[in-house]
Amino acid sequence: MNKQQANEQHWRLLVLMLKLIAEEKGITQQQIADETGLQRSNVSRMFSLKYCPSMSNFLAIAKAIKVNFFFEDKESKTELNEIFEKAMTELGRRPDDLSQN
Repeated sequence: MNKQQANEQHWRLLVLMLKLIAEEKGITQQQIADETGLQRSNVSRMFSLKYCPSMSNFLAIAKAIKVNFFFEDKESKTELNEIFEKAMTELGRRPDDLSQN
């Protein structure tokens, strides 16, 4: 996999994780749009992985669904790790396929 393909997979994984967390919390795309000021259609397109959001839009969505980002030991099994693994599976990849950097 070249660098461009890896970047494509990484943003898709992160957006898919936000989508799955929002769904798990029962937060609708309209609620995210209302909270962020984005159009609901744009939220839908992002969650459908049709385009890569800007960093500011990505962070606005994360804030709207009350998600913080942090680093954690990969050997620890938490709910976030399970969501990450589910997102990786939906993308057709295994969690250990990510580069170790």
